[in-house]
Amino acid sequence: MKNIWAIVFGAVLLACFLLFAVAPFIPGWWLPDNVCSFGPSVDHLFYLILGFTGFFFVLTLVILVYAMWRFRGEPGRRGSFTHGSHKLELLWTAVPALILLFIAFAQVSAWQDIKYRSRMPAPDQVFETQARMWEWRMRYPSAAELQGMTETWQKAGEGTVPAAAADWFRTPHADDIHLVNEVHTWKGAKVRMMLTSRDVLHSFFLPNMRIKQDAVPGKNIPVWFDALEANVRFNPQTSQLEELKPNEPGKQWELACAELCGARHSMMRGKVYVHESKEDYLKWLEHAAQEGTRTTLEPAAKSG
Repeated sequence: MKNIWAIVFGAVLLACFLLFAVAPFIPGWWLPDNVCSFGPSVDHLFYLILGFTGFFFVLTLVILVYAMWRFRGEPGRRGSFTHGSHKLELLWTAVPALILLFIAFAQVSAWQDIKYRSRMPAPDQVFETQARMWEWRMRYPSAAELQGMTETWQKAGEGTVPAAAADWFRTPHADDIHLVNEVHTWKGAKVRMMLTSRDVLHSFFLPNMRIKQDAVPGKNIPVWFDALEANVRFNPQTSQLEELKPNEPGKQWELACAELCGARHSMMRGKVYVHESKEDYLKWLEHAAQEGTRTTLEPAAKSG
């Protein structure tokens, strides 16, 4: 067949497009469930950009398959050469420029509520995260410290950082709780996290919270989010966290590094535990304080 390659390319591209079209309707193929208040704004931007890029991607591939079919090589046929069209070049330069300008303005309302420090709400929960090869090190304030900081913060209002909170972020305290690869908060809590890196560039990514923020060495970057659903409760009798819906994989939320940071980048993963209430979180925090500093990493092998 003279047009075999055009048919093959067209069939493969059509199959890919159909898989893309049905992906949102198949569990686990599309975006993870959103459990954050500003998630819908992020998803709206995602679909907006996907609509533009998807349309032009499909259009380009349709033209490609048509060109393979219509202008296939044949014995005796000579190609025609052209120096291009200035009008066409202006068109395909102006259209992307206008689209990018539109997206630039459309994104402002979403990002200002997520990234602007002046818009970050006064928190109910605070902690610090230090990224390093290849783990996330969390530091949580004690219950008394948390209570004092958040009360002062609530009085100061959004867009401010009280002296007590700034001091806690700057200087570790003896009663802090240290964990590795575990994010703990509770349902409905407005969380303020201070993010930094101890070595190279990492990226703090909570897919279900629609949060992604680079961790930059030498910089302390504030991040805020809230969780609208809970996935665990603390059982004081067993001193264990229990999943609220263990048969639903979508409730097991992940912390991942979204920036290639070294040989074990893919192993730099953690878990997000959203307690069903503040009281439940404080019970767990008390247990964690009594247990002392913990780590989820395996102990290093002894050298021979």
